[in-house]
Amino acid sequence: MNKLTQKFLVVSMLALVGCEHEANSGRLVGFIVDGQTGQRMNFFPADGKKNNIDDDKNSQSQVYAVIDGEFRRAEPCGSGDLTEENAIEADGCYQIDGIPEGMVVPIFAQAPGYERFVGEFTYPLLTKDQEHAQYVGNIRLFPKGYTTDYRFNVSYNNQPVSKAQVICQYLNDDGNSLGVSGDFDNFLKPKNTGTATISATSGDDGVAVIPGAQLVNGASYSCEAVLNGALDGRTLAGQAFIVAGVNQTEQRVALSASGSLDTLLYAVRSNADAAGTLMGADGKLVITFNRPVEIVPGTADCQYAVERIDYPDSDTVKGHIYTTDGTTATNGVSESVTADISGDGLTLTLGFKVQSAFDPDDHGTYVNFSGIVIRPRGSSNFSQTRVIGGLTAACPAIAGYDVADLRNLRTGGGNQTSSIQLF
Repeated sequence: MNKLTQKFLVVSMLALVGCEHEANSGRLVGFIVDGQTGQRMNFFPADGKKNNIDDDKNSQSQVYAVIDGEFRRAEPCGSGDLTEENAIEADGCYQIDGIPEGMVVPIFAQAPGYERFVGEFTYPLLTKDQEHAQYVGNIRLFPKGYTTDYRFNVSYNNQPVSKAQVICQYLNDDGNSLGVSGDFDNFLKPKNTGTATISATSGDDGVAVIPGAQLVNGASYSCEAVLNGALDGRTLAGQAFIVAGVNQTEQRVALSASGSLDTLLYAVRSNADAAGTLMGADGKLVITFNRPVEIVPGTADCQYAVERIDYPDSDTVKGHIYTTDGTTATNGVSESVTADISGDGLTLTLGFKVQSAFDPDDHGTYVNFSGIVIRPRGSSNFSQTRVIGGLTAACPAIAGYDVADLRNLRTGGGNQTSSIQLF
């Protein structure tokens, strides 16, 4: 019998005997750090010789969460074995208690002279009954106006490469992130409030500059450098990861041959490149391109999203996506797909229209997209048209043309995946 089954049986037995079972809850603890200097920041008053021990609900420096629709302020970590004589220091420590398991909690932090932090913490569903489980979520605050530009030194065989395109994609992953030298553990990620994709081209010295003002301090970015057709028609590519405002400003990106690739239009990366990535109930397929794109006019009717549930639970409650019937097949819109392109044309976000909500307990829930027809922005040449997920129905807007599948650089030139897993 697995642990999830054991937990279910315990809850069921409690219900049968008339006992009330409450969901587990726990706490989030962590340290507040100045993102520029790395020094801990004390949000609470001192008690004798020890900093950050006493509470002050009227302070202008606060960490707080929204739990069950109400603001809940963080408190200083308990003193425990800390004394005025020993070496234990409480600087920067905070705690938020009573977070229900499975709940997504908005987290905020603010202090005079610093940019406000906005993030989220998801208290995990536990595999067994365990009260007061503790998780770590450190927070970085950056001084107002602080930015740092990033210089990507693009090279091949240790020689600078000019005219390489560097594309940095904001990584909107759940969980905690960072450390001081590329270890991204235990720092909460800020939610993106800036441009999702930023690009630059390397000069004769091989340097491409991404302005810090376009990045979200404390956020993680995947940066891809690509040069088309540079080596026997193959694409040269390299990759770097940065945490904006934290990692060193000089980044080296060594290019290597990635094999044969459609050099005209391709996906640099997507958020579904790693198999098994769970997107959640409102999951989306986010694709970054090597050049600005647009949806081919008249092809919205060709766009479809279809659910697949491999392991439904026993409650018979299943989610569904809206379907297209005979009366809506040619109305000029997709009944099941949302397709949004960023202002710079480099990012396509595909979503689905839900008729009934999906059940998180239905494991192996997938959404498959098809008929997403794109082309380089401003192009009218049908030979430059590409498709995501193939065509599952007639598409009059491109009838008579052979439309190639979109390729993905990050996965070695294979077809771009058109499927996402929700649960």
